[in-house]
Amino acid sequence: MGIKDLVVYVAAEDERRRSPATDYAISLAAKMQAHVTGVAPSYVPALSAGLEVQLPADFVAEQQARADATALESLRRFEEEARRADVFCQHEALRGGPADFADAFARRARTADCAVLPQDPRNGSRLIASLIEAVLFDSGRPALVVPYIYRGEAKLDKIMIAWDGGRQAARAVHDAMPLLQRSKSIKVVTVVTSRPQAENAVPGADLATHLARHGLNVEIETLDAREIGIAAAMLSYVADSGIDLVVMGAYAHSRLRHLVLGGATSGMLESMTVPAFMSH
Repeated sequence: MGIKDLVVYVAAEDERRRSPATDYAISLAAKMQAHVTGVAPSYVPALSAGLEVQLPADFVAEQQARADATALESLRRFEEEARRADVFCQHEALRGGPADFADAFARRARTADCAVLPQDPRNGSRLIASLIEAVLFDSGRPALVVPYIYRGEAKLDKIMIAWDGGRQAARAVHDAMPLLQRSKSIKVVTVVTSRPQAENAVPGADLATHLARHGLNVEIETLDAREIGIAAAMLSYVADSGIDLVVMGAYAHSRLRHLVLGGATSGMLESMTVPAFMSH
């Protein structure tokens, strides 16, 4: 099964800068001959803060109407861009505050192959942070997170798999197989934080064999992160090796969504320079 159905977050017209996630999703849909659905939030900060009971009804209605119009204008531009790229598309506007929108988006993503999302800006965005967590841990589908500094179309030539042999990493590899099959080179990268117990063991060898049986071009790399940490080691390798996409599992420290993002996951999301395909 390929990737034939994408859902992407569409930034509101009045946000500070346009999210590169929409351009990435459209170009990825074009490469995969996939359908893409754009979903935009329509909410009023005062309403999402629970202040509507203190505000006049006509003011509330006016503000919500403006929010709806802003969302629909953003979606109209998204559809124009998709059609210029000969990509089939549709759109939805969802009302509600950041948490409600994130939950609704995650439910929508359950019936897509992958959700394309923007990275949380450096100044922090409660909406984007909630959205990434909701998709990763509530949708049952992978999230493809695009850095806010990213420009240009989706590239799949050189893909790095962050491999530790765990369940989440295995899930990510399986979910990303349609993308891996379009790559020219795959790097299976294992990061070590202590001295290997077996000197003759080759980390990632089993996965490399599995991928080779699918006809993929695979190389194995081992990174020493004993001094700089896992996320820093991976980010340095990405920069030095010209990686186009990182495939990795999303890790959790607890079952509570708001306390879940593990160190390597949050480190990648904070400092990523290329898109990351994540599954949990």
